Amino acid sequence: MVLPLLLLSLLAGCGKNDKKQEAGFPADFNSLSDAQKVAFVMRTSTPDSVARFVMEAAMGRKKDITIDSLGVAELYVYSNYDSDKQIIYAEEAGRIKDNFSLSDQMYLFKKGSTEDPVVFGLNLGLAYLSRVREHNLSVSDIDKEIKDFKKACGSDTATYRRFVTGFTEALRQDKDKDLNSDIYNRFINMKNN
Repeated sequence: MVLPLLLLSLLAGCGKNDKKQEAGFPADFNSLSDAQKVAFVMRTSTPDSVARFVMEAAMGRKKDITIDSLGVAELYVYSNYDSDKQIIYAEEAGRIKDNFSLSDQMYLFKKGSTEDPVVFGLNLGLAYLSRVREHNLSVSDIDKEIKDFKKACGSDTATYRRFVTGFTEALRQDKDKDLNSDIYNRFINMKNN
């Protein structure tokens, strides 16, 4: 009678350990520093998977796991990967960021992004036209996304102004190509205040 109970308790314990390993993270994972979290994932995953982990955790999209400072996480990545792995990480992180809305990108930027604060808004504006095309955004979609972005910028009016400058310049350079003329007409003379 004791032996079957012992076997059952051992099997039950094995099942719990298997579940922990399926999740892939130790029970105290979220109590680790951002650098320690990234170090753990770097030991067990490929650079593109690390990029997905960092972006999702920084956005709060991983259940019970957060990255508080994107800058700390990315600094750890770039300090500990060789150049080939850095390129893979950067390409995947860039692809992920490009698919985020403007307000999500601003949220990441505020989490201590490693991007240069002086050029962040300008580059975001210049690249936004590609997002408009890729996602086939309408005038109302763009209008909503820009309003959400302005709200996300809050008191950081410089980033918003730089975004508007970049976006309107991209529209000027691209005028009369393949976008709906309503988009050009609505946003090409957009004010940056």
